[in-house]
Amino acid sequence: MAETAVLAAGFIDLTPEGVNIHCGEALLLDGGRIAGFVAERDLPDEITRIAFPDAFCLPGLVDTAFLPGLIVSETGARPETYGQSAWAAKGAADRWLSSGVTTAASMGGAERLDFDLSRCVLARKLSGPRIVPALSPLVPTGAAKFHRLYGVREVSGRDDARRVARELIKQGADRIVVYADVPLEFHPDPFETSRHRLAFSADELAEIVMQAAQAGLFVHAQAISSKAIDVCITAGVRSMGCAFGLSEAHLPLLAQKGIALAPNLALGATISELGPGAGFPAGAVSMVAAQRIRPDLLLQAHEAGVQIICGTNTAFLAGDVARECLELHRAGLGPADVLRAATGHAAHALRPSPDFGAFRRGWAADMVITRRNPLEHVEGIGEVHAVVSGGEVIRG
Repeated sequence: MAETAVLAAGFIDLTPEGVNIHCGEALLLDGGRIAGFVAERDLPDEITRIAFPDAFCLPGLVDTAFLPGLIVSETGARPETYGQSAWAAKGAADRWLSSGVTTAASMGGAERLDFDLSRCVLARKLSGPRIVPALSPLVPTGAAKFHRLYGVREVSGRDDARRVARELIKQGADRIVVYADVPLEFHPDPFETSRHRLAFSADELAEIVMQAAQAGLFVHAQAISSKAIDVCITAGVRSMGCAFGLSEAHLPLLAQKGIALAPNLALGATISELGPGAGFPAGAVSMVAAQRIRPDLLLQAHEAGVQIICGTNTAFLAGDVARECLELHRAGLGPADVLRAATGHAAHALRPSPDFGAFRRGWAADMVITRRNPLEHVEGIGEVHAVVSGGEVIRG
């Protein structure tokens, strides 16, 4: 028998067929899992009620590109040591959860930071969303030097790709993240930075994807240039971020192969606002701020059947999922599609058979309660009244 019933002004249930708004019904929870909907009038007297009579409830938000290792404060301060990085990650996890994110897929970090963070959250030693760790992001050998707190590992050749992918899986990675192409150096002109890049070969990336698939995991790729996007499509990654070099010719291939697209719009928007004062080199700021998918192309991708997913990929505490959702809406996506990008579509880009991201019987009892209906006001996603994670009210 269900232990708890959640009541709200309406539950926004996003399904492949459309949107169901459950009014006059309660959502039953049992052992941190969803047991189903029932009419409020049929609730037994002895059941525990959690009531939000003037708020709307939607599935917990999912960030497919959480960057825990290099969190930059709103003043521009950034970590320089592992200890500072871990402390910043702790704060970011708590903030992401309080903003309604109940699942966050990591982009990796130094010294298995995301793995340790995920275990601490699971053991309830820290407050934060469910973390999907990637351990170390992979880059092609010879790339521009990354900040050491990214924790990148270089890959050279197919045999090395096989070995490194297997090591990550053995060490506990729940997905593999690759930077499919990286700049040889930063130029003030973002298009020059995009043009001078070092990319994984098709063989290297295909091997990484194959090893992940054998373990039941997905590969997420950050790709900038058109060439790198081609390689990602051929290799069969599950999701792709940034994708500045995306063209109309890529769209039917992405849809056919089921490759989800995370445009990372909040990253460029946030950096544009904060500028070089946030601590990034001028060339990097110029590149990231300018390299954004055109709104018309993003809409064409959506209309072509490409799943759009929410991924912040931002080290700024100011850049969160609500901002990403707002930017997706500004680019032309309707409210329901924005919500899908931040819930069900994002969940399916992380796991072959997710048990979070929707109101389904047996799935995790994750939800965010907003003061306004986000189907009518997308900015309402950022007006969080309470968050429920695994059946536990942790904010509100």
